[in-house]
Amino acid sequence: MGRLKYWLRPLRNNRGEGSISTGVKVIIAVVIGALILGGLYLLFAGDKGILSKVSDEVEDMMGYTQELRVEKQLDEATGKYKVRYSYDGKRWQDADMPDYGETATVEKIISNNAESGRIDAMLISDGDKKAILTSTDGGIHWAEQITFTATSITHFYYGTSASLPSTSGSFQGERFVCRYKSGNFYTMTSDGTRWVKPTWSDLIPIS
Repeated sequence: MGRLKYWLRPLRNNRGEGSISTGVKVIIAVVIGALILGGLYLLFAGDKGILSKVSDEVEDMMGYTQELRVEKQLDEATGKYKVRYSYDGKRWQDADMPDYGETATVEKIISNNAESGRIDAMLISDGDKKAILTSTDGGIHWAEQITFTATSITHFYYGTSASLPSTSGSFQGERFVCRYKSGNFYTMTSDGTRWVKPTWSDLIPIS
């Protein structure tokens, strides 16, 4: 019996528990260190790092302009074409506007660039069929203002009459201007809220 106790004595020795605890702590420290290094790599990994991306976003915000960009895109779910808008070319949102079909294109967008009461005007073209739409909420919603037929558009801008040929007449201040050819040349101007087709063509200069 005494010999059995002698052989069992080493089994009751717990002096190795401290070494196991230390080993576990070392493993935990290594794992935490690897996670920290991985996080630092993601932050500073050159052009693909998080800090670089944040820097780009800040630069985009600091260089923010009021230039409205619009593109047409096919909605595969409905089979209809929709228009998206963006101010920076990166973040795009769907615009609420009429569907002019597959062959219609956005020719140009102009704006009065007013800090208060901003109006954007869009020229839609489908062959000789033209339409002018306006937006008063930064391109989110577009409403059709007028449709007309023209073989060509010579001017579509916001500004003074100085940019028009002398035969187109003149007006005071700045207005939305659309000069087009439909047999003769016609010049349509608007304050952005009321659009009316011109009934008289450009004046014929007297020599």
